[in-house]
Amino acid sequence: MTQPKKHKHHIRHVKHASTTSANDKSLVKVVIQNDAGEWVRPATGDKFYIDAIPKFPSIFFEIKTDASPPYQWKWTIAWDAQVSGLRESAKRGKKLKTFTANGTFTSNDKSWQANLDNKIVGGKLSVEVTAGGSEFRRTVFVLGKNPIKEDVVAFVSTLPDTIGFDKVIDQESHFKHFINADNEPVVAGDSGYGLTQMTNPAPNYEQVWNWKENVKVGVTLFQDKQAKAKVLLKAHPYTQEQLSRETFGLWNGSKYYEWNPQTQAWDRSGDIMCDPSTSNIGWDMSNSANAGQTSDQLHERDKETYRKMKAGRDKDHVWLYSGICYADHIAGN
Repeated sequence: MTQPKKHKHHIRHVKHASTTSANDKSLVKVVIQNDAGEWVRPATGDKFYIDAIPKFPSIFFEIKTDASPPYQWKWTIAWDAQVSGLRESAKRGKKLKTFTANGTFTSNDKSWQANLDNKIVGGKLSVEVTAGGSEFRRTVFVLGKNPIKEDVVAFVSTLPDTIGFDKVIDQESHFKHFINADNEPVVAGDSGYGLTQMTNPAPNYEQVWNWKENVKVGVTLFQDKQAKAKVLLKAHPYTQEQLSRETFGLWNGSKYYEWNPQTQAWDRSGDIMCDPSTSNIGWDMSNSANAGQTSDQLHERDKETYRKMKAGRDKDHVWLYSGICYADHIAGN
């Protein structure tokens, strides 16, 4: 605990900055935060919400002091990205990383409307002020509200070369950017974030919290995959449906089509059988460990290893993540 300095200033100790819960599965977090100084607003532990547009909330910080200006201001925001999946009822899992941002400025005003370098980010926002010989500190929380599906689809339609990308978003997140139970972004175990579940390139702080920025970085990757799909298919005629499947496959890491010179047609690549209970897991049936078995039999053999992700695969559980299965799942077959 920080000890008070000898010069005169107000110290306010707050034991609980938020409400706790007796329910072990509750996502309500316990926060113990020491405040310093006398504040007009906001109250410690207050929650503010990035809206569905998205727009950063209006948060005014105001100190009560007789000290003459200028005042030195500092803000810091931080958020621990913990695994959630798309679940609503369970606690979040392990922490993958911590996102942080900060800034400083000098002002003659005793109040400041929070502006985090014009970025839309969330987490625990702490503001410190030095006024004369006194120090002030206050902490609040910035959380997020989910966008409306129709607004996401409309936004995607304004971006070039995005035919089918709404289906990718539906597949990845069902148009869910935040977990409603705690109003923090969706985080997958493979470090995928938000609507598009972006992993590579790894999204930055704003691309994790601002759903429009999340969509834009996802669209950039989708456009890259579509351009590669066009190169792969350009040697022979192809349809828009075939271009979409090739793009969907590449989005999830697999080439979908191979040209069959005998039939003069595009064939589905390889001998992959998909697990219909998943979106992108399947088996290479040319592998002797899988040959001769049905999808039901292989599912029963391997299903308990799926939750371990790639670490669950071994010589006895020979399954794979397949962009072919991903594309088929989006297409409904």
